[in-house]
Amino acid sequence: MKNIFFRTTSLWASVLYMALGLVLTFWPGMSGTVFCWGIAAALILYAAHSFWYFIKARNLGFTAGGTLVIGILCLAFGIFCFSRPYVVLSFLPIALGIMLLVDGIGKMPLAVDALSVYSPYRFWVLISAVLPLILGIVLLVNPFRAAKAAIMFFGISILADGLFELITYIQQRRAEKSEYKDIR
Repeated sequence: MKNIFFRTTSLWASVLYMALGLVLTFWPGMSGTVFCWGIAAALILYAAHSFWYFIKARNLGFTAGGTLVIGILCLAFGIFCFSRPYVVLSFLPIALGIMLLVDGIGKMPLAVDALSVYSPYRFWVLISAVLPLILGIVLLVNPFRAAKAAIMFFGISILADGLFELITYIQQRRAEKSEYKDIR
């Protein structure tokens, strides 16, 4: 049986999140424009992945409307970040909070599905969906005054998100290997 929660890019996304999180945490003074362009590129790539996942899920008979909406939102915000980085830098904490909320909302359908079918890794999927939501709300409710602090906070947030994505990926792989052994 094919695991419907498995996403082949989860490993690469988690590694990318953790690497970007480390860079932003330890070198927050990097150029704001480069930071915005990096976020734009990541959003556009994530949007492309969302569109691909939407098409794949639809071909398998699953509904993935949330994935399509998240893809469109990420593409639009990515283009905006790329074309107007100075505007993004003027409201960086709010932008980072919105991005974390979008990430958490995009993962919520997977978490709900994992909980509804009592998936063995439902806890990790839920954490990887709820954590960005909480951190995004914190940024929106109490935005930092300095962009440097916001960049560090965002770095720590996506580092944690990437770590939970990696744990979820490892749990999925273990479950698949166990399932494969049971079949033999």
